[in-house]
Amino acid sequence: MRRLGAWLQRPLEDRTLAELVLHRLRWALLVLLVVFGITTSGYVVLERYGWIDAAYMAIVTLSTVGYGEVHPLDTVGRIFTMGVIIAGFGTFVYAATTLTNLFTSGEAVTHIRRSRGRRMRSDMDRHVIVVGFGLVGQAVARGVRDLQGPCLVMDHDPTREQAILGCGYVPMIGDATDEHDLLEAGIRRADALVAAADSDEVNLIVTLTARALCRELRIVSRVNEAGWRDRMTRAGADVALSPYASYGMSLAASAVTPAVLDVHSLPLLGLGTEEVEVSDGSPLVGQTLSSVSEAHPGVLVVGLRRDSRLHRWHDVEGAIAPGDVLVALGTPGSLGALAESS
Repeated sequence: MRRLGAWLQRPLEDRTLAELVLHRLRWALLVLLVVFGITTSGYVVLERYGWIDAAYMAIVTLSTVGYGEVHPLDTVGRIFTMGVIIAGFGTFVYAATTLTNLFTSGEAVTHIRRSRGRRMRSDMDRHVIVVGFGLVGQAVARGVRDLQGPCLVMDHDPTREQAILGCGYVPMIGDATDEHDLLEAGIRRADALVAAADSDEVNLIVTLTARALCRELRIVSRVNEAGWRDRMTRAGADVALSPYASYGMSLAASAVTPAVLDVHSLPLLGLGTEEVEVSDGSPLVGQTLSSVSEAHPGVLVVGLRRDSRLHRWHDVEGAIAPGDVLVALGTPGSLGALAESS
């Protein structure tokens, strides 16, 4: 009984297709059971059948297979039998209609697809959760895929599920501002979350919720308006970036310096960019950009940010000073070593 109660309390979306079919037919099965009990008892009372004969007669009548009577029926018994046939036929028609609607409406296919999605999500580990499948979210997901990383895409629009699946990502239709949906997305097993929704308000709530659930998670948030950047970082985002500012800077750099590298293709090479602020007492103080690159193989310092201005590496004069921000290109491990030495 305890197992039956637990099964009945399970959410419908967590059940198998067979369990979904049983759930849809529950009223038809209940009516059929009640009619069987009434029919069996009716033959015992009205026709003086034994219980075995009455049960056999009830099954034969309800199934409308047309076998002969166990014992001859009088007028009352025949009227009772006609009523049983009508009740049984009506119950079977209702059950057939329910099953037909279940499979022709696409509900069964949707249930199978979502069950498969839940299994895929439960198997994911050290993945990246991308919230939103707009233009920015699609670009982020492609970048994660190009880096050979597992990617789960959350979006509230059910019509985007097939597009997400078709691109090779694990889809989840849900609300990223809801703790339950984030937990189902495996946030506590994830390496990072990217809040790439079109709305700054939504990204802020997603960041707050994700940080409350997982203190060690790396959170990157999209920012559309510059005034929201500080709010995102205070809410718990490790990085808050505006895609428009980033793309604008790339386009400007490409226009000013024709030989500039396309930074958006660097992930394909396994390279990344990092801004490293030089603190007081850092061993980097007093060094030149070229000496830093020599001391850290795998890192190329391409510029220096000083006094709110970005200076290209060949325009930098003098040594590195406290408060300078190095703009470095390199492998993740090399960039991490450089950041630790700052």
